[in-house]
Amino acid sequence: MAEFGTSESEESNSFLPQDVREYAKKEYWDRRYEEEDTFEWFKGYDSFRCGNSPLSADMYRDGFHHITNIDYSSACIRRMAHKHADMSTMTWLEMDARQLTFSDGMFDVVLEKGTLDAFMVAEKSPWTVSKETAQFCHQVLQEVSRVLCPGGRFISISFAQPHFRTPLYANDVYGWSIRTDKFGDCFHFFFYTMERGGTLTQQQRDQAHRFFHPPAVEHVYLSDSDHDEDFLRRIDISPSSSHLSNSEKLPTSTMTGASLTTS
Repeated sequence: MAEFGTSESEESNSFLPQDVREYAKKEYWDRRYEEEDTFEWFKGYDSFRCGNSPLSADMYRDGFHHITNIDYSSACIRRMAHKHADMSTMTWLEMDARQLTFSDGMFDVVLEKGTLDAFMVAEKSPWTVSKETAQFCHQVLQEVSRVLCPGGRFISISFAQPHFRTPLYANDVYGWSIRTDKFGDCFHFFFYTMERGGTLTQQQRDQAHRFFHPPAVEHVYLSDSDHDEDFLRRIDISPSSSHLSNSEKLPTSTMTGASLTTS
């Protein structure tokens, strides 16, 4: 399964969008793939290596010859298929991850690398996920689960830390277990492995429940009298008003220029 592939080098300024929400738009990727040759978002294959990441080609050279790559960008698929035309048993298909056209149980391994990250860039907080994004991820994960064979593995490589990402994967309807590994040096990435036919731990279920059903927080209101108080004007910072003894008083020079005002 094709995925947006950290780069060991910085992303070229010519491809940086003015708004990060562009990363979730097909039009952005079409434009970018038309001009960009390759770009690795995470680590290379030696650490890991479809978008236009060289991951698939490196895996092919390493002996994994039966690889199917998908992306919803026609520009990406066209360029990558042409570039790797010599790899005869590797295929490139334009496809939406929410509507896979493969038969049930067709794959031993499904790999995504940054795909879900790209579609979550518009989220305002990592602690909550909008209904739209949650539904998008659910559609993708249901399809991934469907095309995995019994005992097959879904590998998801992400910037997202486990307390933000595990709840999205921890749904019994997918029928898999979850294992998390961390890699990287100064900046860490996370490697989530889901095994079809496995089961979630109760801790993972509880984590997902708390994430999607956070406890209600009581609102605390200030009384009118609290609003009427001008606390700043009532603060007396003169040395003579200090509770310190004469021997403990701060030098008056430390207060020079200090003023409190309210608008």
